[in-house]
Amino acid sequence: MVSEVSVSAVAAMRARPGFAAAMREHARGVVALFRGNSLLNLLMNDRARALFMVVALYLHHHGRGDGKPGLTVGALKELCVRLDLCSRGRCEAMLAVLRAAGYLAPAASDDKRRRVLVPTDRLVALQTERWRAHFDAIEIVVPEVARYRALLGRPDFVAAFIGALGEPYIAGFRMLHHAPRLFPFVERNGGVAVLFALALEGAEEGPFPPTQPVRLSINALSTQFGVSRKHVLTLLRDLEAEGLMRRGPEPDRVTFLPPLRDGLETMTATIFVYFIQAGTRAAAAIETAELATDEPAR
Repeated sequence: MVSEVSVSAVAAMRARPGFAAAMREHARGVVALFRGNSLLNLLMNDRARALFMVVALYLHHHGRGDGKPGLTVGALKELCVRLDLCSRGRCEAMLAVLRAAGYLAPAASDDKRRRVLVPTDRLVALQTERWRAHFDAIEIVVPEVARYRALLGRPDFVAAFIGALGEPYIAGFRMLHHAPRLFPFVERNGGVAVLFALALEGAEEGPFPPTQPVRLSINALSTQFGVSRKHVLTLLRDLEAEGLMRRGPEPDRVTFLPPLRDGLETMTATIFVYFIQAGTRAAAAIETAELATDEPAR
């Protein structure tokens, strides 16, 4: 059975020296990598889009288990519905957009009933860019992950890594398992990016997330993340209603309240542990394969 990220592992990560600096770097990476796409935004929020890509890659590498491509339209629809990620119709629409954008391509199949798709180099590059950004931040507190970041250039490691990332998610584990109060806000398009962008307004030398009020510009956030002013304003009002954020003392200031700071720290620590575990399993898998074939590590 694939192990989940434990409460003790999350607490230990948060207690590591340099965790606040690593979290700040992670926040910068999330904000920098956010890609606003009006058409995709109509279909899925950014969290669901990221998971959709992971599920698609997982099916491609591990869906059939016999070394043959396992990413089919039917298999992806079934898995997305089972994971409550999206409906069959929305999955079909996402696939159409991703094919048009050059992230997925049709593949030949000996069974005409199976609509087989393959990830393009463009999709793999997009995902490895995201994973490298995560490892860049994690390296601040766990220097050993530099090895996993370097291995992202190897197709066999990427295949093993996507398996190690996908298995716990498909088995039921969620990144917000230990920070459930954040779930309604992370579900919104640009929700995490908006929160991290606001947190990055805090003093560089201060704690992260910041404890003092930070500057707020609804117009700037709306423009930066390609969402409406109303969307940003509603997010902030709902955070305030839930006791997670406070507006003021000036009209252009907001304060991250302790439950929000705690939730963001817990979520980030969970991501860090999750990626370390996945990298460790993937590296072990390719080492085992090399030993079995007597091929030296490249």
